[in-house]
Amino acid sequence: MDNWSHHTTRRQLGIEVLDKEQCAMIHQAVLEVLKEVGVEIHNERALEILKKAGAFVEGKRARFAPAMVEKAIRSAPSQVTLYAQDMSSKMILGGRRFYYGPGPTVINTLDPYTGERKIPHYQDTCNAVKVMDALPNIDYLMDFGTIDDVETQVLDVYCFRAMYENSRKPIVHWAYNRENAQAMIDMGSKIRGSVEELQKYPFFTIYSEPITPLVHENEGLDVMMTMAEHGLPFVYTSAAQAGMTSPVTLAGTIVIQLAESLSGLVINQLINEGSPYIMGGVITVVDMASMQITYGSPEFNVMSGGLASMSSFYDLPVFTTAGCSDSKALDQQSGIDMATSILMSALYGGNLIHDVGYMESGLLTSTEAMVIADDIIGQTKQIIRGIEVTDESLAVDVIKKVGPGGNFLAERSTYDKFKTEWWFPTVFNRKVYANWEADGKPELRDIANAKVRNILENHKTPEFDIDVKEECDQVLKDLIETYK
Repeated sequence: MDNWSHHTTRRQLGIEVLDKEQCAMIHQAVLEVLKEVGVEIHNERALEILKKAGAFVEGKRARFAPAMVEKAIRSAPSQVTLYAQDMSSKMILGGRRFYYGPGPTVINTLDPYTGERKIPHYQDTCNAVKVMDALPNIDYLMDFGTIDDVETQVLDVYCFRAMYENSRKPIVHWAYNRENAQAMIDMGSKIRGSVEELQKYPFFTIYSEPITPLVHENEGLDVMMTMAEHGLPFVYTSAAQAGMTSPVTLAGTIVIQLAESLSGLVINQLINEGSPYIMGGVITVVDMASMQITYGSPEFNVMSGGLASMSSFYDLPVFTTAGCSDSKALDQQSGIDMATSILMSALYGGNLIHDVGYMESGLLTSTEAMVIADDIIGQTKQIIRGIEVTDESLAVDVIKKVGPGGNFLAERSTYDKFKTEWWFPTVFNRKVYANWEADGKPELRDIANAKVRNILENHKTPEFDIDVKEECDQVLKDLIETYK
C-alpha cells in the first residue's frame, strides 16, 4: 500500500433513552420518594440493620436519607463477573456489554414433539437446558419453567441441579428462602471445590423480587442477605406494571422501580459492603382492554432502555428483558416482538438480558422460540458490531488488483475473511426457491422445531463429575429432610 495510513475506528452502535439531565431528574425523584414515602419491609433483621445504620424506621416502614442511598451506590462494584462452571468463558456485566439468556418460573411450556401446551416437568427443564447448551448466542441458563413433579418446597433446588448437571454455562436462578439458597451455595462450593473458590469465580447468581409498589417481602430479603453474606452476586428485580402497580407514566414507573432496587441495594451493602449487586426490572405496561401485562409493547422496550440509562448513570450492572412476546403461538407476531426487543436491548445497553423464548406475556415458554431468538441475537450482535475501518478492511490493495470489471469471488481475501466478516443464519432461510420447494416449503417454526429435536436427540452435554454429583445430591437430600 502507498505510504499513507487510515485511522483505525472501532465502535459499537448504541442509543441512550435518557440523557444525563433526565437521569439526574429521575434520580432526585427517587431520593425524594425514599426519603418522604419510604418502603415497607417485612423482615425484622433488615429493619434492625437499617435502624442501626440511621434509616428512619417506624413499624415496617423505612425511610432513607439521600446520603445513605448515595453511599450504597458508590460502594457496589460497577462490574460483576459470572464464570462458566468449567472456566471456559465469563460474562463481565457492566458498561455496554450484553448477554442473553432465557427466563424462569413460567407455568406452561410447549412440548416440541407433541405441540402440547403443558405444565413443565423436571425432564422438560433438563431438555430446555440441553437446548440452551447447544445454542451459541444463549450465554447463560435459567430454568425455563416451574416444574410440578418434585417436592414443591425444593423445586427451585431441583431446577438448579438440572442446570448445573446439563451445561457448563453460567446460571441465573431463584430461591424460595434462605435455606434453599444456602443449599445452592453449598452445592456450588462442592462444584468449585470450596466456598472461597466459589466467591472468587462464581458461576451462578440468585435473584429475588420486591412486591411493587415499594414492599420488600421476608423471604426475598433473606435470600438477598444470604448471598451478600457470602459475597456472591445478587440480582434484585422488580416487576412494575404501569397503570396498575406503578404510575401510568413511563418516568413514574421507572422511579418506582429504582426506589425498590436502590432500597434493596442499601440493605445488600449494609450486610456486606462491596458485595456484587445487579439492579434490574421487568417493567412494562398493562393493556387496559385485556388487563394483561405486555411483553411486546413499545413501552416495554423503551422503559427497559430507560432502566439501562439509569444503570449507566449509577455505574451499576443491570438485569433487563428481551426476546419475548405477547403472542400465544409461534407466529409472525412472536417473531416481530422478539426481534424488536432483542435489537433494542443491545442498542440501549442492557447487560444481563433474560426471558428469551417467552410467549403469552410470560406465561408460556417455547424451545422453538428460543432457537429462533438465537438467530435474531446473532444478527443483532453483527449489527451492534458496526463496521471495522482499518488499512486491511479498506481493501485498497485488493481493489487495485481486481480493477474495473473484475470479480472478487476468487480472491484469497474473500476466502479468508467472509466467515468472520459476515453472519450466517442457522434457521432463517436463504435458499433459492426451487430448493426450498424441494424441501417441502418449510416455515420458520418447522425449521426451528426440527433443530430443537435434533439437539435433544444428538447434542452431547458435558459429563458431570460423578463424585461431585453424589455430594451435591446429598445436600439436596439433607434439605428435603428438613421439610419433613
